[in-house]
Amino acid sequence: MRLFAEEFKLGTIEPLMTAPVRDWQVVLSKYFGALFFYIVLWLPTVLYFVIFQWRALQPAATSQGAYLGSYLMILLLGMFYLSIGCFASVLTKNQIVAAIISFATITLLFFLGLVSFILLDVSSETRQLLGYFSAIEQMGTLSRGQIDTRPMVLYLSMTILMLTFTYQAFQSRKWKL
Repeated sequence: MRLFAEEFKLGTIEPLMTAPVRDWQVVLSKYFGALFFYIVLWLPTVLYFVIFQWRALQPAATSQGAYLGSYLMILLLGMFYLSIGCFASVLTKNQIVAAIISFATITLLFFLGLVSFILLDVSSETRQLLGYFSAIEQMGTLSRGQIDTRPMVLYLSMTILMLTFTYQAFQSRKWKL
């Protein structure tokens, strides 16, 4: 949540904007820096499989597709959720407000699929549409090892859309300084 909010608050965004870089380069560099940190945090979990195989003398992953699908979903969701956090951070000077905006948006999107179970009089088309956008439904599919391109396209396109919104908000915010 500090990606842009703290820079606006402390005024350190001005030296960054006077540097010979474009706005989209600033947005993408901050996003990819956060994404790199996110991946580094998840990377040590791969060692669990190596340690298990070393101690148990048998492979931990009997179904490689299930584990690869789970890691793919974690990466895709992380990319999308980081782009939401980046957008929330560019909207405000306060990182707590950015965190609340991000948390509320991510929680709403995450539990969107449960709405069809709460509202029983929902049509099957609406239920199917909500299930398509539900991260819980897609996690279940990918954790069974069924690699489907629809979640990949959805989360990559939503990530690009949120980064575009971030870029637009950053450009409009830059002129208000």
